[in-house]
Amino acid sequence: MTLFLFISCNNSGKDGNAASTNPADESVKGPNLTEISKKITDSNAVVLAVKEVETLLTSIDELAKAIGQKIGANGLTAQAAQNGSLLAGAYAISSLITEKLNKFKDLEGLKEKINDAKKCSEAFTNKLKGEQATLGQQNASDDDAKKAILKTHGTPDKGAKELKDLSESVAGLLKV
Repeated sequence: MTLFLFISCNNSGKDGNAASTNPADESVKGPNLTEISKKITDSNAVVLAVKEVETLLTSIDELAKAIGQKIGANGLTAQAAQNGSLLAGAYAISSLITEKLNKFKDLEGLKEKINDAKKCSEAFTNKLKGEQATLGQQNASDDDAKKAILKTHGTPDKGAKELKDLSESVAGLLKV
C-alpha cells in the first residue's frame, strides 16, 4: 500500500517535471499579467497626458474670449487693441503643449496620431512666432488676435487654422 502512494505522488511527468515548470509549455500558464499590467499603465499614462494637452488647448479657447477685454468694476469691459500680453500667454501655452507632446512615447498604434499632433502643435507655435511683427506688440489689434487664437474666425491666417488642426488632432488621440 505504501509503494502505491509513492508511485502516485510522482506522476507529474518525466523526471518529476510538472507542466507548470516546463518552459516549453508556457500556454498552460495563461496570460502574462506583468506584461498586461504594464500595457494598461502605459495606456492610462497616455490618456492622462492627452487629457492634459486637451485642457491646455481649452485654456487657449478661454483666452480667446478675453480678446479686446479688460477687467472692470462689473466684470469684463471693452479695451480695444491691447492684446499683446494675452497673445504672449497663448504662445506660452502653445509652447507647453509642444513640450508635452514631445514627451509622448511612440506607442503601438498611436505613433502616427502622436506624430500628427506634434506636427500640428509645432505648426501653431511657429505660426504665432512667425507673426510676431503684428502679434508681438502690446497694442495687437483685436482682429489680429482673433485671427491667431479664435478657431471660428473667418480669416484664420495668423494661427487659428493651425490651432483648429491641433485641436482636431488631439481629439483624434482621445478617440483611440
